[in-house]
Amino acid sequence: MKVVKIILALGLIVIANSGIVMANIAHFDEVWAKRAQRAKQIAEKAYDPNPHHVANHLNHKTHQAHKAL
Repeated sequence: MKVVKIILALGLIVIANSGIVMANIAHFDEVWAKRAQRAKQIAEKAYDPNPHHVANHLNHKTHQAHKAL
């Protein structure tokens, strides 16, 4: 019985806080939409479809880092 009361209390707390979490979400939606669009542009610019180029670049940079030690 005690466990049921605890679960019920936690459930009510979660439901009560859901309104607070969604407060002023319209403002943040616009900001995060712009940030997501910018991040997508940067990712598309940085994308290299050739995995061999990516692996060679990583290996080269790793080799340089080990040489510097």
